[in-house]
This record gives sequence, structure tokens and C-alpha cells, in this order.
Amino acid sequence: MEPLVRTDRLAEKELLVSVSGELDLHSVGGLQDALDEAMGETGEVVVVDLGKVDLIDSIALGALARASRRLRENGGALGVVASSADVVRAFEITSLDRVIPMASTTAEVLQRLRASDA
Repeated sequence: MEPLVRTDRLAEKELLVSVSGELDLHSVGGLQDALDEAMGETGEVVVVDLGKVDLIDSIALGALARASRRLRENGGALGVVASSADVVRAFEITSLDRVIPMASTTAEVLQRLRASDA
């Protein structure tokens, strides 16, 4: 089953990509499309809310890592909202939590991204 992916504008150059369901090899396409569109639309700050994601695999983590790298190369940033212990653990195991700012709320992630930009 494809995850539900939705994009909302938070501010002029800040977008929120909310995902629910499972993110794996078979379903990562929707996330990748949303990330590509968000980067094309803003090129600045993209927050990915994984608060309603039940499962995330290495393919989805790779998509997030690539998006983060592309945004950084263009002067932007990607942050992740994650509250599920399994999702947080996946980021910790792969050390992505050291590369992509994470928090349990959108406001916290935005605060970290803005602070690192200052």
C-alpha cells in the first residue's frame, strides 16, 4: 500500500512533507516525488514529518539522505520530525541523525534548522 504523502507550505521558503504509512522499496516513490517537487518549489527548507510512519527501510532513508545533500548543496536544509522509536532508531543505526536534524515536533525541527542557518 502506498503511503499517504502531503505537502503544505509553512512559510515563504519552508515546506512540510507529511508522510503516513510504510516507507519501503515498494512505496518510497511517493516520498521521492514529493521531495523532488518540494526542492524544486522552494530550494530552501523542507521538513519531512514521519510522525505517522509505521516502518522505514534503508531505501527510504537513502532518499532522505540524498534530498538532504541536494538541499545543502543549494544552500537549503532538510529536517525530520519523528516520534516513533523504530523510526528514530533507524536514523540512529545509520547515523543519519548526525546529518539530518531531527526532533519530535515541526516547531523544534524548524528552530534547529533556523539556528544552524544563523
